[in-house]
Amino acid sequence: MRGGWLVLILSGVVVLLGCPLPAAAREPAEPVSRADHLAAQLRRDPVYVTDHTPRVLPPDAAARIKASVARLGVPAYVAVTPTVHVAQEHTAEALVALLRDRLREDGVYIVISPSSTYDGEVRQFGGGRRLPVEDAWRATTRELPNDATAPERIERFVDVALSGEARERADTTAPPPKSALRKALDADEAADRRAARAEWAAFAGGTALSGLPILGLLICLHWRKRSRSRR
Repeated sequence: MRGGWLVLILSGVVVLLGCPLPAAAREPAEPVSRADHLAAQLRRDPVYVTDHTPRVLPPDAAARIKASVARLGVPAYVAVTPTVHVAQEHTAEALVALLRDRLREDGVYIVISPSSTYDGEVRQFGGGRRLPVEDAWRATTRELPNDATAPERIERFVDVALSGEARERADTTAPPPKSALRKALDADEAADRRAARAEWAAFAGGTALSGLPILGLLICLHWRKRSRSRR
């Protein structure tokens, strides 16, 4: 009896070893790319805001961005995601094209960094209402300081795109406004200069006052000498 069970077990092992494994078991699953991940998020919600930079983005970032792009009058897909210090294929410009390829939907595609005004890309695909998105984005980077938040940049971008003056505002030569950090540093430097001037004035005044007794003594000696010579 034991011999019969042993024969059956060995026969089963031989059969299993001889059967080819399913393709899914033979080949490791292909990792999901960053573009695939973002595209999946945008299919669920056309505005994706990363949750990896909570200190940079305000809590109502997604709601503000949705309200802004709704004014464009065309479909819009927005991804707020880090676009620096990553592989070249993950830059904002490349991600815009990849997301359009994945979604296959017409509209305005926006990929911006949560923390940098100058790192972002905006493009419009398909027909329908055409918007000056490139000029509007250039104007936005010129008109806002480099510490502007993502919702602030999207709000300004929409304002410029609908203003009818996107090209003129993009071509302006006015310098961009200073960031809050730059203003704070300038204020500190100005305070240091005022303190230095006050210290120098106090030193000069003290030096002048300390010299008055000596000057008075010299004048007194001079007059006494003249008085003696007259005698």
